[in-house]
Amino acid sequence: MTEKMGAGDLRLEDVLNMDKSKAINLFRNRFIRYNKLVEELGEEAAYEKMLEKYPEQQKALMGAFIDNNTIAQGFKKSIPLLRPMGFITEIVDVSQNGVDAALEIQRVCPALSLAKEYGFETPCRVLCEMEQEAARRAFPGMKATLLSKQAEGDCVCVFKYERPSHTVTELKQNTPSVFTQIIDIVKLAPTLIRAGIRMLKMKMGF
Repeated sequence: MTEKMGAGDLRLEDVLNMDKSKAINLFRNRFIRYNKLVEELGEEAAYEKMLEKYPEQQKALMGAFIDNNTIAQGFKKSIPLLRPMGFITEIVDVSQNGVDAALEIQRVCPALSLAKEYGFETPCRVLCEMEQEAARRAFPGMKATLLSKQAEGDCVCVFKYERPSHTVTELKQNTPSVFTQIIDIVKLAPTLIRAGIRMLKMKMGF
């Protein structure tokens, strides 16, 4: 594992045995390799060289989770693999209008301080942006966008993935039943009462 970078050179057993220490080594090797390639080839060529086998890895690993699931369902199933690496992950299904889409929210960036040790202002281009580009190449029609970056002062990192939906399953799942809507309103009753009391006090000048 010590020589691996996670950009097309991982096997399933590597993923299953991953922990925070091994993940840090993975990021460290990626930064070292990228810097070396930049010196040899230049920035853009180095980026492409690092990406050579990455889409195949994404298609195999990410595909195992999302090929027969919505993106959100698949990503949620991967959370137990991310947790030992130091990530705190939340997934939000935002599918609608014939689009299968999800937000991946990361509360921790294990590579944030490590990147600066190797001369990178942020780890985003070498890690997250490269991962998203590999996903776009691995899955034609997939859109991947980095919406929020802790490296730029945001409170969390937010990634959006979307693709055309081939079924309406996820849309049905996200449409609450009338009964569910009624229950949700009932749960809001204490909050609505408090809001009503405050508005009444405002009207009466209290």
